Amino acid sequence: MDLVWIVIILFAAGFLGSRFAFAKERLPALLRDMFLTGWEYIFIGMVLGPLGFDLIDQGRMEQLSPLLALGLAWAGLIFGMQMRVADLKKVDRGLLKLTLFQMGATFAALFGLTLVMGMMGRSFTLSELFAGAGVVAAAGAISSPTTLSMMASFYPRTSAPLFRRLLTVATLDVGPALVAVGLVFCLFPAGQGGTFDPARGATLLFFSVLIALAMAGIFRYFGRKRLKPEEELTVLLGFLAFLSGVALFLKLSPLFLALMVGVTLANTLERDDPVFTTLFATEKPFYLILLILTGLLWSPSGPLAFFMALAVALARFWAKGTSVRIGTRLFRPEGGLPDDAGLGLMAQGALALAIGVNYLIVYPGEASRLVFGVIALMVILNEVVAPFLIRRVADREAAGRKGGEG
Repeated sequence: MDLVWIVIILFAAGFLGSRFAFAKERLPALLRDMFLTGWEYIFIGMVLGPLGFDLIDQGRMEQLSPLLALGLAWAGLIFGMQMRVADLKKVDRGLLKLTLFQMGATFAALFGLTLVMGMMGRSFTLSELFAGAGVVAAAGAISSPTTLSMMASFYPRTSAPLFRRLLTVATLDVGPALVAVGLVFCLFPAGQGGTFDPARGATLLFFSVLIALAMAGIFRYFGRKRLKPEEELTVLLGFLAFLSGVALFLKLSPLFLALMVGVTLANTLERDDPVFTTLFATEKPFYLILLILTGLLWSPSGPLAFFMALAVALARFWAKGTSVRIGTRLFRPEGGLPDDAGLGLMAQGALALAIGVNYLIVYPGEASRLVFGVIALMVILNEVVAPFLIRRVADREAAGRKGGEG
């Protein structure tokens, strides 16, 4: 299939699909919850790609690397834009400490488990093992605020405080995870075959920050006030394309660079700047495009990927649940959280897939294909069960609240 048509089909599927993928109110509750976040679009990509009819072969997918990097930059920018210092200062200190604690505990647990399983599996180099374990752990440490927002719409206002606290945790644990991904890319530079190099890593990290600040400055001051509202999206896409191109050229993480740009812009632009409206308006289409691309990029990686994904998913289930329960008792966030609140953070969302895609296109090879397969399988599993677990947490919290009032 011609490359131009592939791009047209992907964008059409994303923008048209966003009108229907999340409108499932008429479905039975079981099916609605099971397919709540639109993860089934991954299978569209699988049917079109190497795992299906191979209509879009591996060669064409390699030519789509710039488009993939653009999507990654979008994901990093949109999450970075939510990190406004003034808003973070309003977050309860106990809840902030809980967020960092559960994210760090989950990351450590998944990193150790993935490292051990990698050593027991194929003969990868030590650098590949550490880098791959870091990427899987980062993808598993985050939670999806989108799924929580969608589930909150099914509940009365009395459940709003619970969902608000869970949403805060799910939003804030993204930043540290993407920083971890950025450190992996700097410390294990792809240009040297992933060999651990702390000196070069420090240099790359310095230039990553410098590039991000420079890019944010360019976007902030290049004269956007003269633009018409309809021109804002074109400018934003061009900016993201340039940013992602710089990242690919230097073999850095587009996610990490865009995150830092987003944080800078969030704290320098006015709250009513048109870029916020434009960026968030494209969230659903880009999310669906990323799901389709995940299916297209997915290549067979053998039974080891299924075994590792199941083991990592179970470890994540335990780590999230246990760390939130312990953290709630240690840090006592305002308003509190139920003992099983960690189960409400099981959804991973598009960002986990973006982390896997990021690793795959910058570090091509057997190790990255295995890591990507593990992350994709883990995300599908968690997206299926997460709505039911969130409903369980919310229903139990509501029942306990009513019992206390009675």
